[in-house]
Amino acid sequence: MGLFDEAVPPYLLEKYAPAKWAAVKEGIIPLFAADPDFIAAPEIREAATIASTAGVYSYGESYGARSFREVIAEVVNTRKGIACNEEDVMVTSGVAQSMMLVAQSLCGPGDEAIIFDPVDFLFGASIDASGAKRVLCGINKEERSLDPEALKNVITPKTKLLCLCNPHNPLGIVFTKQELRTIADLATDHHFFVMNDEIWSDIIYSGHRHVSIHSLNPEIADRTITLQGFSKTFGLAGLHVGYAVATNRELMKALKKSSPSYFFVLNNISQAAGEAAYKKCWYWAQEFLHHLEDVRNYAHKTINDIPGVKCPMPEGTYVLFPDISSFGLTSEEMTAYLRREAKVGVVPGHGAKFSYFGPAAEGNIRIIFSTTKANIAEAMVRIEAALRKLGSKNH
Repeated sequence: MGLFDEAVPPYLLEKYAPAKWAAVKEGIIPLFAADPDFIAAPEIREAATIASTAGVYSYGESYGARSFREVIAEVVNTRKGIACNEEDVMVTSGVAQSMMLVAQSLCGPGDEAIIFDPVDFLFGASIDASGAKRVLCGINKEERSLDPEALKNVITPKTKLLCLCNPHNPLGIVFTKQELRTIADLATDHHFFVMNDEIWSDIIYSGHRHVSIHSLNPEIADRTITLQGFSKTFGLAGLHVGYAVATNRELMKALKKSSPSYFFVLNNISQAAGEAAYKKCWYWAQEFLHHLEDVRNYAHKTINDIPGVKCPMPEGTYVLFPDISSFGLTSEEMTAYLRREAKVGVVPGHGAKFSYFGPAAEGNIRIIFSTTKANIAEAMVRIEAALRKLGSKNH
């Protein structure tokens, strides 16, 4: 039996997953929170236990312990192709916080920031907090590729920042090297920066390869801040540990200026867990990826067999983003229907009061499949029964 054939025991999930299993009524399968349903690797648990039971709870080093930043820099060099050292790394409490810091350090009132539509709502939230203006650039959900002309058309003299999510949440796209070169050339020519979210970059499936825009050339490296974390790959969302990489020293200075050191120290237990993950647990991440690919293949085929549903195959992430518009319900209405009729919790693509992924995501729902195959199989049976009962308007 493999590491991922059984989920965390229900009593643990109910007690320790308040944003997931404990957030729903008994009998509902929650497929909305983007983190794994599995116990972390033993080396991570051991490192966190030692750090917590040693009994020394002193202040940590500003912007991250040097030993942790050195380990991060080595991984960023060898696995992402970004030439950096520990001084180019700032430890944060996760990508969400990193986004806010990047936006505040680079943007302000009167500036514009380009955000792809659809994309995770955190990008827009960080831009709003900075006082800058969101400028949406659509990604065609069917073509699943960057439109260079559409991107050029939204660039203005006020453009200060472009927000990149690679791999893309929720479309599951892994951007090609040519697409990244297009973005890099435009950033260089028009003098704007790139906030490069690579939180999903270790979840890449067969036939695809992740390239970091930060690694393309020195010119774009000088204009990029790359963000990473430990929640998607190692299941450490609750430890709130991530980091930002800025190889341009002036960008790093700006980042630190927006987060003074006396406010900015991540707890030592989380750092110990993150260091153990990067030093000892890539075997766990690789087996997790093998599990995910099997579940992805099954879920993708199963959901596409339901009349009225169209769902592209994700190239990265553990997100399915099916188009359910043929059923005549909005994304929010479909989400409510599936929770009521199928007892499955999913996320709407777009909402009347809250835009989860942007206007272009209307007509879609997001399904997270980082759970056991048994959970996904049961969820798909329930979803199929509910949608057949509802009936597609096109069938």
